[in-house]
Amino acid sequence: MAGLSNHDGVYDGPATLTAAGVDQQVRVRLAGRVDPIDGKYHWQGTVLAADSPDTLAGGLPVTVTIGDRSADGRLAEKTPWGSYSITGVGTALFDVAEFDQ
Repeated sequence: MAGLSNHDGVYDGPATLTAAGVDQQVRVRLAGRVDPIDGKYHWQGTVLAADSPDTLAGGLPVTVTIGDRSADGRLAEKTPWGSYSITGVGTALFDVAEFDQ
């Protein structure tokens, strides 16, 4: 899958971000893990670049899609550098097994 980075199991690459029914192409850097307490996959990261960054806001619920995988998340806050922190619980958005190659 294009965009995979083998450094610490991080995906860095293109994604589609859907907010308020509007899709936009973004670049994300995401990592995740299965939480041993609840057994769910928790992921977090940063939206580094977006087609329309002025339409984004902290607290906004979003859906992130990478390839054929989608998961719901939330934009947490805008960073001082103009990117957005993002977090979610659910499906792994990238194939973590590819990191073991």
